[in-house]
Amino acid sequence: MLIAFIATFAICSLSAADCLSLIAKYDAPDPAKKTMAQISRWIERKVSDNPSDAKELEACLIAGAADNPNKEQVAGK
Repeated sequence: MLIAFIATFAICSLSAADCLSLIAKYDAPDPAKKTMAQISRWIERKVSDNPSDAKELEACLIAGAADNPNKEQVAGK
C-alpha cells in the first residue's frame, strides 16, 4: 500500500511539474482570469504546432479556469 501511495504521489508531482514547465514555456495566461473558451482559443493560436503539448497544457489551464464548474470556488462567488 505504501508503494502505491508513493507511485501515485510521484505521478501527481510529475504532472504538476509538467504543467508549470509548459505554462512557462508558452508564457500562458493566468487561467483564473480566463474562461474555458478563452483558454481553448489561446491554445489554438499559440500552441498549434505541438499537439501533445497543446493537449496537456489545455487540460492544465482548464482545470484552473475561472468558469470551470469543477473548481471548488468559481470566479465571482
